[in-house]
Amino acid sequence: MKTLHRVVTAAFGASLLVGCSNRPDTAQTTPPPAPTPALPNDPHAFPEEAFRATQPPPSQPRAFQRPAAQPFTLSNGLEVYLIERHQLPIVSTTLFFDAGSADDPKGKSGRAKLCMDLLIEGTKKLDKAAYDEALADIASRVRARSTSDTLSLSFATLTNHIDATVDLWVQALRTPAHDQADLERLVKKRRQELQQMKGSAPKVARRIAANVLYGDHHPRGRLVTETSLSQLSVADCKRHHRDYLKPEGAKLLVVGDLTQSQVLAKFEPTLSGWKGRPKAPVRSSSADAKPRAGKIFFVDMPGAAQSAITVTHFGPARQAPDFFATKMMSAVLGGGFSSRVNMNLRESKGYSYGAGGGFSYEHDHGRFALGTSVRSDATHQSILELFAELNGIKTGARPVTQAELDREKNGAILALPAKFATSWATASMYTRLLYYGFPLDYYNGYVDAVSQVSLAQATTAAQTHLQPHSSRVVVVGDAKATMIRHTDDGQDVPMLDAAGQPVTLLAALKSLAASGSIGPGGLVSLDADAVVQD
Repeated sequence: MKTLHRVVTAAFGASLLVGCSNRPDTAQTTPPPAPTPALPNDPHAFPEEAFRATQPPPSQPRAFQRPAAQPFTLSNGLEVYLIERHQLPIVSTTLFFDAGSADDPKGKSGRAKLCMDLLIEGTKKLDKAAYDEALADIASRVRARSTSDTLSLSFATLTNHIDATVDLWVQALRTPAHDQADLERLVKKRRQELQQMKGSAPKVARRIAANVLYGDHHPRGRLVTETSLSQLSVADCKRHHRDYLKPEGAKLLVVGDLTQSQVLAKFEPTLSGWKGRPKAPVRSSSADAKPRAGKIFFVDMPGAAQSAITVTHFGPARQAPDFFATKMMSAVLGGGFSSRVNMNLRESKGYSYGAGGGFSYEHDHGRFALGTSVRSDATHQSILELFAELNGIKTGARPVTQAELDREKNGAILALPAKFATSWATASMYTRLLYYGFPLDYYNGYVDAVSQVSLAQATTAAQTHLQPHSSRVVVVGDAKATMIRHTDDGQDVPMLDAAGQPVTLLAALKSLAASGSIGPGGLVSLDADAVVQD
């Protein structure tokens, strides 16, 4: 052992001597360049092939057999719609009610969402932790949701756990705990979400857009605020549960690995004692809206690297006879990556990572919106580009082309099967049919309806339904950011005022609103809660 120690010590000492000794100077030589690899003979290894210059044509639509819905009724009057899918041992259900956030009392905006969330925070039998654990043990999920016009309570489970999942779901539906501590926790969480939202320009823009379009007094224009959340109580949620979660008028969609006899066996015993008629819901339409006076509504977000822009106005109802023509036209304008606004702002100008939009629908009316987030310095120019696209397609200066129409029609047809790919998705598709009052076989004619849209119909839809002149523009960005303008020769140069000074975003928006070039109305400065700022 001593001999080994001496050998190791000597070796270590020798290494120190070598490391500390003066090394002779050596010439610094540059290593020879690496040889250029020989190009492979296979031309398919490179993207410069000629065939890549031409986009391949779409394939022919495959035959698609939509899953059929079987309607029937439980003994308590609850309407049930069963869509059998036996490929996988899973079941998804959605129970939805004819009420929503539009029914929130004035001063208590946010009630519907909060009270629906509270349903799955525990029941009379199980507290929150025990309820969640019971679901996790059987790999099931229960979720609650609210929109402006609907409330829903859904679940997804494996077929062999259907009994236990239905029991947990019914507990949330009929005997929620409505615990004060759970409510306080949800209110705190919602307040934190509001604070986070106010740091996101796109979210603030969407929030403000609804307010300026409908007005402060319309149910869809009222905003959830920390003040409105502070007014909500357990008593409010108990009243909401008592008033709206009743079987009459509700609809239950069941999708998955069950037959009608099995659905009756699983749901009839647990729901037969659940009875009652709900309170009549609020049905405020766009005719009741009082849009806020002004053209451009600006929310200052100091230091924002990007500005969020939303251009919005009212549109036709989902039940309008020219729906498919409108859908194809709006897809050309803003429906996807190849849409005009995206190709302009992203691909041509480089102002944005993406831009798009189209029509969305409430129960009896529609809304149009184009949205994007752009470089702060390109905010003013981007607004001009959006209106150029809107006016171009509306007036016929740049009408929809046959190639654009064919592209969107093919895309819509080929995308249809994917809309039924999962049980959740299938339930959602049928929920929409019931919500808008369409027949259950509506999708049988979908492909033909899309295929038959003509260029003339798409052109007429643009002329009829696009309203850039009466639209509202919401901008969220840094008021002090300096602007650029796009010159006729394709260059972006600083935007200067008459004195040669850089023009700020706020100044540019004031000038644009005052000019009337994008429609009448002035500039209104708001905060993230839509309160007017001096």
